[in-house]
Amino acid sequence: MKRTPTLILLALIISIPLKLTAADSQVSLDTPPASLEQWYKPANKRQVWLHTMFRLRREMQAIGEYAKQDDRDAMEKWIKRLDKDYSKIADMVPEWEKEIKPRLLSELEMFAEKSDRYRLEETLDMIQRTCDDCHDSYQPLVTALYRSPDYEDIKVNGLDGNKQSFEDNMAALSESVNQVLIALDDGHKTVALQASQNLADQLQNLGDSCNSCHKEDEYPRERILGKATQQRFEKLQMNISDWHVKDSQKLMGEIAVTVCARCHNTHRIVYDLRNALMPTE
Repeated sequence: MKRTPTLILLALIISIPLKLTAADSQVSLDTPPASLEQWYKPANKRQVWLHTMFRLRREMQAIGEYAKQDDRDAMEKWIKRLDKDYSKIADMVPEWEKEIKPRLLSELEMFAEKSDRYRLEETLDMIQRTCDDCHDSYQPLVTALYRSPDYEDIKVNGLDGNKQSFEDNMAALSESVNQVLIALDDGHKTVALQASQNLADQLQNLGDSCNSCHKEDEYPRERILGKATQQRFEKLQMNISDWHVKDSQKLMGEIAVTVCARCHNTHRIVYDLRNALMPTE
C-alpha cells in the first residue's frame, strides 16, 4: 500500500528513538571550567557571560569600521571598551587566563594612534582568533550545559487533573497520537474522536507550561500551539465525524510536523544532548 510522505514522517516522529553510533569516528569536546557556570542563568540573575561576549563582538566591529574611516577618536572609545571587556574574561574565568592575549589590546591602541590600518586589522584578526579558538573547543558543550532547557522542575496538568512530569506528558501525548491513528486504521470512529480531543486537551495543558521559560512572551506558544493548530484540530474533529479517514490521517501528519517536530527541533535536541553530557548523580 502506498503511504503519504506525511504519514511516513509521523511514523518517524512517534517511533522510539534509536541511538546511532559510527564505528570508527569519535567526537571529543573539552569540558568548560566549573567557574563559568556562575555567569549563566539560573546561577546568575542575568546572562552576564553572554552579554560580555555580545559586547566584545560589537566593540571589535566598531573598531574595524572606524579604522576604515580613520576616525581615531571613535576607535579610541571602542578600544577602551574592548580592553575592559576582554580583560574581564580572565577575571570571570581564571582558568582561561592563558587563553587571552592582553598585549594585543596595547598594540591595537598603538596602531590606531599611528593610523596604521593594515596592522590594526591584523591585530583585530589575532584577537578574533583567540575568541574562535575558545569557541571551537568549548562552545558546543557550553551551549548544551548552560543554554539548554531543564524541564525537571516543570509540571504539566494531565487529563485527570493531576500534575505530571514532562517525560510522562510526552509519553501520554505519544499514546494519544497513536490511538488516533490506530482507531482511524481499524474503523473505530468514536475512539478516534475521543483520542483526538484528548490530544488537543493535552497540548493545551502543555502550552500552559510555556511561560515557565518564556515568561510574558506569548509568541513561542502561538507559533506552535496557536490559532493555526487549533484550526487543524477543529478540522480534524470534523473529518473524523464525517469519517473522512484519509483526510484525517493527512491532518495528523500535518500536526506531527507543525507541532511535534517543530517543538522537538527547538527544544529536544539540545535537551537530549544536555542530559547525555551532564554527570548522573
